[in-house]
Amino acid sequence: MAAQQLGRSVLIPLLDSRQQALNQRQTAQHRCSCSNRHLQALPQSRSFVQTSKHVDRLGPVYARRPRDPIVAPFIPLGQDGKEGTDMFGYLLRNRIIFVGNRIGDEMSTQIVASLLALEALDDKEDIKLYINSGGGTPYAVISILDTIEAIKPDVSTIAFGQAASTATLLLAAGAKGKRFAMPNTRIMMHQPVGGAMGSADEVNITTSELNRTMKVIHRFYSKFTGMDIETVEMETDRDNYMNPEKAKEMGLIDGVI
Repeated sequence: MAAQQLGRSVLIPLLDSRQQALNQRQTAQHRCSCSNRHLQALPQSRSFVQTSKHVDRLGPVYARRPRDPIVAPFIPLGQDGKEGTDMFGYLLRNRIIFVGNRIGDEMSTQIVASLLALEALDDKEDIKLYINSGGGTPYAVISILDTIEAIKPDVSTIAFGQAASTATLLLAAGAKGKRFAMPNTRIMMHQPVGGAMGSADEVNITTSELNRTMKVIHRFYSKFTGMDIETVEMETDRDNYMNPEKAKEMGLIDGVI
């Protein structure tokens, strides 16, 4: 009898612990199935969108595998489909250059190289420069401006989305009569922005260089738009946002398409 009672005292807690573990597992599976109801697979994608109705969620939450590459569409050039190029390479062959990011040293080098290559292929046909950029470093943009003035083909500039800061200067640098913006483009011009740290002498040197760069940009704006320097200084004193119609009045573009 003592042995049977001992067996029961050991077996009953064991069964209770197993039942408790089973209950916990079922509860977890139930929660998982409920949460999965709020997850919907996006078509032809590895992404999921969470459509939770909790009030503390501001909107859908997207999650994408970070290793998924972003690749430009492949466009075949021959009828056999063997020879081809990526989308931007195809546009470049048709003398179209895209400026769709911040204009830094790398992008300006690519744009300058593209301009020179297209001039070497044909120094008479126009080159189209599509701009959707929030600006960039003044030195990088000035290198593009100098190249546009140096090459023989006319460069037509077309803004869409936004052309802000030094990207507005690039928009205005196109050939006269060939500078355009799409109807809903936002255009903004302002003076160069910078900062300095270090000794008083180093800060003075940086400030002097920033003022020199600002004067160069003002001269470019005056040359491209026909405005005098005083008007340019007034228009660029603060962030000056405008629509294409206002940009046309100021001489930054020639038309709205």
